[in-house]
Amino acid sequence: MATQSDTGTKARLLAAAREHFARRGVKEATVRDICAQAGANVAAVNYHFGGKDKLFIAVLMEFLEQAQAKYPVHMGLGPEAPDEARLKAYIRSLLYRVMGDGDPVNEKLGQLLSAEFIEPSPDFDIITERHITPHHEALLGIIREMLPGAEERTVHLCAAGVVGHCILFDNAKQLIRQMYPEIALEKLGVEFVADFIHEYALAGIARMGRTARGA
Repeated sequence: MATQSDTGTKARLLAAAREHFARRGVKEATVRDICAQAGANVAAVNYHFGGKDKLFIAVLMEFLEQAQAKYPVHMGLGPEAPDEARLKAYIRSLLYRVMGDGDPVNEKLGQLLSAEFIEPSPDFDIITERHITPHHEALLGIIREMLPGAEERTVHLCAAGVVGHCILFDNAKQLIRQMYPEIALEKLGVEFVADFIHEYALAGIARMGRTARGA
């Protein structure tokens, strides 16, 4: 059973690691520096988390939990809401989580999370299982209802198109700012971009629906 002291140490380690990973990256951040800022013994990271890599995953988990609590997939809509409205909510939720809240530490953690999608670390599976997969299943469910009778491959491709369009504004943010600053996410605003991606997705899904029906 964890003592109050253990809980306090673990929280301080998470807070310190959040800053160090954001500022220096995973490779350059050291357990010694994290523990020094947290006022903890260097053995505390192994005791509470099982090593630096697992501490990094814990930081990303906390980051995702906070973002998803603030911007849930349904954005306040109930399950009885129309499919199109639930798709719009999903897009808005994802874009708000991509854009962040203006905190530079959160923005950097978001970039580190994006890097994990490209080259996941061995412990990233737990994030996929607890956060990524449930959210993606929610999107797949919406699209299945919008495309009754469509092949699963089509459903998955449509979902990939929605997510990819949203994630583009994060993964390519620097390039967009340099080449097309007028369409940068922070300039247009989340609501404008969400409206566009929603309309674009609806047109594509409708076309796929006609193809599935042989029309």
